[in-house]
Amino acid sequence: MLICRIGLPLGLTICLAGCEPKIEYVNVVVDVPGELRQPVTVPERKATTLKDVGLILADHIEGLDTANGKIAAIDCILTEAETNTPQDCAQTKE
Repeated sequence: MLICRIGLPLGLTICLAGCEPKIEYVNVVVDVPGELRQPVTVPERKATTLKDVGLILADHIEGLDTANGKIAAIDCILTEAETNTPQDCAQTKE
């Protein structure tokens, strides 16, 4: 009886341990174009007049739009790699 109490749980544990699914890790290399990995620069201007301030603001808005476009394109590329489904990334890369 003692063998059944010890042997049965031990035997089930050993059997179930062999039933675990095999986990394989696969490295996925994602190709992100170099142009998307470059920082967005904004021209340096002196703010002497109100017009200059407006130009500086316009430069920063344009830079922000460019940076957000790059982030969206990188997100699209990574989503495509993670889900293994084709994405329409052409509109976000431009």
